Amino acid sequence: MKWIAYLLILTGIITMCYPKLINYYYTNKENHLLQSWDHPPTKQAVSSYKKLGPVLTETKNETKPVRKDPLPNSMLGTLEIKRIHLRLPIVEGASLSNLKVAAGHVSGTSPIGKEGNAAIAAHRSYTYGKQFNRLTEVKTGDLITIETKKEKLIYRMIAKKIVKPADLSVLHSSKNENIITLITCHPFKHPTHRYIVKAKLIEERLLTSKGSR
Repeated sequence: MKWIAYLLILTGIITMCYPKLINYYYTNKENHLLQSWDHPPTKQAVSSYKKLGPVLTETKNETKPVRKDPLPNSMLGTLEIKRIHLRLPIVEGASLSNLKVAAGHVSGTSPIGKEGNAAIAAHRSYTYGKQFNRLTEVKTGDLITIETKKEKLIYRMIAKKIVKPADLSVLHSSKNENIITLITCHPFKHPTHRYIVKAKLIEERLLTSKGSR
């Protein structure tokens, strides 16, 4: 009769553990689905983002000349935020030389205007212009406009936050998502973090001619 007792004990253990096992199973399924939906950043994007550290945190006493200015034909477009009276060029690559004269598209992130998350970095310091100096004044709901040679892209700000430089979550994107992530240093003096603004594409207009706006 011992086997009956053992069977009853085993049945009791299974009965107690069953809810946890089911929960564990469905949690794994849920995480698997989320992973298939989320787009982690590419290796190139991660590498480019990590290189932003010394680029964004140059001291205001830096006086080294620009080694190589970006060429006019390397421009991807312009970025405009009316609330802070900002209009600046966007070039490919958030390199030291590029960010001294423009905003830089972080290589490896989604192309601007395409599905995914396009990251754009610019300085916020006394050193090289006023690019993102007033980015903290932008409010949720404000419009951010990017104009390329072919289209005018209108984004609406949806979120802002302060993150540590090693936080790669700002590069993540999801399917059917079209957003831009603006990145600069924080605070204004002696920066230790990154200030992030996210905006979602709400309108796309094709430019048929230079006069079409």
